[in-house]
Amino acid sequence: MIRKRLNDLTVIMTWYGQENHLFNQMEFYNRMYQTYPNLCPRLIVINDGHEKGRDFFREVIDVHRDRFDLTGIDVMKDVGFNSHACRNLGVKQCKTDWMLLMDVDCFESIGMYKYLRFFKKLDPNMWYAPKADMEMPEEMSSYELLDPKGIIKYKTHPNTWILTKECFWSTGGYDIEFQGVRHGDAEFFTGIGRPGVKEWDYDLLSDDDDKRMIVKVPRRDPFYIRQERRKQKQASPIIDFVRVRNTDPYRKYRKKLWNTPWEFV
Repeated sequence: MIRKRLNDLTVIMTWYGQENHLFNQMEFYNRMYQTYPNLCPRLIVINDGHEKGRDFFREVIDVHRDRFDLTGIDVMKDVGFNSHACRNLGVKQCKTDWMLLMDVDCFESIGMYKYLRFFKKLDPNMWYAPKADMEMPEEMSSYELLDPKGIIKYKTHPNTWILTKECFWSTGGYDIEFQGVRHGDAEFFTGIGRPGVKEWDYDLLSDDDDKRMIVKVPRRDPFYIRQERRKQKQASPIIDFVRVRNTDPYRKYRKKLWNTPWEFV
């Protein structure tokens, strides 16, 4: 059955060596295009500098780029966890207004794929988080006071957003100061909106289980994890710096958005 597309959006995901996850993502969107040929999936995938997997990443992009709308971005220097800068890069290259930002271990269910593109009327004054089914639950206590609706802490993945580019850039983009720390998602969440100019509300995409996202075990490279554990001790002063800086709109919206060389695949 041919359905009329309701929402045109781009999936933006970052990758760091999880070969099976990347291949399975490509196969899923290829299968969706075969099933719903009136809607070509749009993906931007960014390699977060993983050196050993660079050839594999480029080969997967080359194999699948003719099957749907696929853009590969290769960050040329491995500095460990740098997903925040990679997301900024992906959004800069995005051609659609709506985006789904997620990690490579987050998989749309078929129900979510159809609902998001064919059935759900997205409100540009809102942003959304999909309900998530996690193979390995994450510690979400840091969101308890940040999320008065209880959506982010209890029902979703903490760094998966469906939002417009205007909403994204209302934060000034992700802070690359959190390179190696993995706290930037919380600051991004609290930074959405331009006080006195425009605010956005948020909600679950759907509370139905058949429209959820499936979050697999990340299977990150050991170097990625070791570097992250060392830098976690630096989180508190970085958080304090970012929160003070973001009270000044001039500095918030003129911060550096990426910090490493990159190229299109």
